[in-house]
Amino acid sequence: MCGRYSHQLTWSEIHELAGMAFPVPEKDPKSNFNVAPTHFCPVVLTDGKDTWGETAYWGFVPHWWKKSLNDKKFNTINAKAEEIHKKATYRDAVQQHRCLVPATCFYEWRKSDRQPFAIGIGDGHDGFKPFLMAGIWSRWSGNYKDSQSEDTFDACTFTILTREAGDRMAEIHTREPAVLTDDEIASWMYKPLNEVISQVLEPTPSQLLYFRPVAKAVGNVRNNSPDLMQPESTLF
Repeated sequence: MCGRYSHQLTWSEIHELAGMAFPVPEKDPKSNFNVAPTHFCPVVLTDGKDTWGETAYWGFVPHWWKKSLNDKKFNTINAKAEEIHKKATYRDAVQQHRCLVPATCFYEWRKSDRQPFAIGIGDGHDGFKPFLMAGIWSRWSGNYKDSQSEDTFDACTFTILTREAGDRMAEIHTREPAVLTDDEIASWMYKPLNEVISQVLEPTPSQLLYFRPVAKAVGNVRNNSPDLMQPESTLF
């Protein structure tokens, strides 16, 4: 599972990370050190023809959903990569509506003691190196009610793909987000699903991952500062 992550990239940096050019909003995305579901986040989208960058809502809403967003009770922040071609929620979108989700690290809680970790690409000496996660997206329009009023929702929504965890990651959690290597980025975006899914299912090599124990403050979504990514104790 991937239920929290961090991003601090500009659109220029996202262009470089993805290795491709595409239109983006005029303003750079605001850094978010504790991204949570329902937040709007920078993503790179393709519809099979065009590719572009924009901010999207974390929590996939299928295009056929007709009720209020408040009535959607099923969790769609993550989608199991090995099941996306079978699930009615995702099977249409995964054919051409794929996306890249930029991140600096993701957070996960060790099941044995609920110790949170910031996890990402790196060796512990230079901090985390930004990376891209595989996702799929949908544009959805409908109604949304808050405690005071009803409003119209019209935005792109996305989910992050997950896969079985590699050996080291499995000591913390059974699943991990589908982090893409440089040579998998374009393949995920543009190749037929049957040609790319085997790559997406391969766990990130343990030697590429850096695990940093962090303070339990990351569990509160109201906390959002660079301090959340700082080490709490010795390395894992």
